[in-house]
Amino acid sequence: MKNVDQSYQQLNEHAQAHLNKPLFDSISEVTDIVIVGAGLSGLAAAKQLSDNNEYQFKVYEAKSRVGGRTINQALKDNRENEHIVDGGAQWIGPTHVAMHDLIKELRLNTFLTPQVGESLQFDAPEPPLQQELNALRAQLNQLAAHLPMRAPWLARSAKEWDEITVLQWMQRAQFSPEAIQELDYSVQTFLAASISDISFFYLLFYIRSAGSIEQLEDLNNGAQDSLIKEGAQSISIELRKRINAQLNFDAVVSVDDYDTFTLVTLQSGQVTLCQKVIFAMMPSLLKNIRFSPALSAEKLALIDNWNTSVGSIKAHILFNKPFWREQGLSGISFLPNEAFSSTFDCTRTNSDAGALTVFVNGSAEMRALTITERRERVLSQLSQLFGPLALEAIDYVEMDWMSEPFQQGCESPLNVNVLSNFGKELRTPHGNVYFCGTETAEVWSGYMEGAVTAGYRAAGEVETALNESRVV
Repeated sequence: MKNVDQSYQQLNEHAQAHLNKPLFDSISEVTDIVIVGAGLSGLAAAKQLSDNNEYQFKVYEAKSRVGGRTINQALKDNRENEHIVDGGAQWIGPTHVAMHDLIKELRLNTFLTPQVGESLQFDAPEPPLQQELNALRAQLNQLAAHLPMRAPWLARSAKEWDEITVLQWMQRAQFSPEAIQELDYSVQTFLAASISDISFFYLLFYIRSAGSIEQLEDLNNGAQDSLIKEGAQSISIELRKRINAQLNFDAVVSVDDYDTFTLVTLQSGQVTLCQKVIFAMMPSLLKNIRFSPALSAEKLALIDNWNTSVGSIKAHILFNKPFWREQGLSGISFLPNEAFSSTFDCTRTNSDAGALTVFVNGSAEMRALTITERRERVLSQLSQLFGPLALEAIDYVEMDWMSEPFQQGCESPLNVNVLSNFGKELRTPHGNVYFCGTETAEVWSGYMEGAVTAGYRAAGEVETALNESRVV
């Protein structure tokens, strides 16, 4: 550990030389690094800094909890036993190496997504349509493979592809209406938006980041392969216990960068003096922070144009048993209806009860209902798929990310002319300010894996910068 007291003395001297006395006297905390956001990305950055044990840091979180877009929810059975489910990010795949390493280190457990039995979906495509879909996926994978992993906006056709939606590309390529509908259903499952609202270039980037469209779609060996038994938020809860830092639940409202030092002001009025700042959040949330000097025009354009999906309301339902299995069904359905778009079996291993994840339609009509009314409508539709036992739910919980404080949805399905024009600003530091969050990840952007690796990257960038400009 370097001489912290000496470092802070020099930081104080820099601040005292540049600030008027009232502002200098308002400083109540001094540290090397401030991390803004205690989701997976921010806490991954904190973990790396703590493991390396070279610089002091503090973490500030606007919500009253850690976990960001992961949250454990509890379903209660008739004996008041709690069954943990994921109100936010839920699944991990075998190629999510950083996540699996973290889960192992934190002594958490995973289990395979239950899928024994028949899945309910539209009739399997006839051979001509299946051949067309195979060709479509192969073409998407081939085009995506040409994107530079670190800087996809440098691709020769980036601007051209970013000017059109996925739907427009498919129409120009003369894919059949049936193939268009199939891809639309697929994309909605992992981006929570229609292909009429998503940039074709952004879809290619998303595919490139995951490795293939099959990786995005699949359960077996794909992005939906496994779940965390203790709930995905447990990663952040455990990291909070292990990091060597003081975590404050307070919102950052401004960052003033004076080159040799930085001031971070909280909603409570507390002012922290530090050297570097890491923002770990969805890009669109940065518009709530005042920066001095102001962010570049390109960074502001990225923030202003960053889409967040209205998406689904995520519901979980508990039953006395996974009754669908007795019918030879997996609990998985892809039959969009007026109440929901898809269902998954999320029953924990060795549990007598049965649990379903249901992606409830986020339409204005469904959002206008009370939670009791939505529950009734969802159960009614479930009974048409799985039979009358679906009406005998024990418990029901929801998570609507559009109503979550300090959050704007969960997914980021970008529209046209954003990524190619402003994507390079995702990871570009702004003076002493650095950026992470799953949207900044090169690999598995949008997933928990991307959040963790982005946090590690940002921590490494800050450590490198501090090592190169040591004040002691």
